[in-house]
Amino acid sequence: MVGIFWDCDGTIMDTERLYAYAWQTHLKQFGLNITEEEIRQFVGVDDRIVHSFYAKTVPLDDFENTMFSLGEIIQQSLNNKIIYNDAKILLKQIYDLDIKQACVSASPQGLLNKKLQEVEIENFFDYIIGGDMVKRNKPYPDIYNKAIEKLQTSKNIIIEDSPTGIQSGKESNSYVLAINRGMFSEDQLNQADLVVDKLSLEIINKILETL
Repeated sequence: MVGIFWDCDGTIMDTERLYAYAWQTHLKQFGLNITEEEIRQFVGVDDRIVHSFYAKTVPLDDFENTMFSLGEIIQQSLNNKIIYNDAKILLKQIYDLDIKQACVSASPQGLLNKKLQEVEIENFFDYIIGGDMVKRNKPYPDIYNKAIEKLQTSKNIIIEDSPTGIQSGKESNSYVLAINRGMFSEDQLNQADLVVDKLSLEIINKILETL
């Protein structure tokens, strides 16, 4: 049985820069100014790690309340235009083929659900899992292993956009398709089995022929 496992931020939604903005805005409340380049080092990384890093410098609230504050900032900018068009089309095509899909994100479950609901794509997924639902988030394979176990699939394609996510997917012994959204260099994405500039059903079908 085939399973398609989607990362969310940067893969389905153009939210990587939005995350940077949310952290910048939140940290300014504590008198700390950070650049987008600085926060980019945490793209695809467990938010608990980011929280722990900055909590050493400023008196952040606990993790849950911090994520709530970030979510409020992000939600104000969420709309259907934030979905990458190629991802939106492919999600619907795979759904119509009755192939199982999961959304597997490093973001906390509550924030992930909120984002998917806001842009009305949550129904495309048979399973949704956030990074706080596993002990070890990306780059470890635990989150993908759990999603694969949940869907009980044997032929698995993981769609990612970041080196951290690619590592997580590869270590789950799955085929990893990387989409180049311009956030990372080709060298940073080359651990994936295939790197493309645009997602399509044709690409998915060609991969499935090899699995």
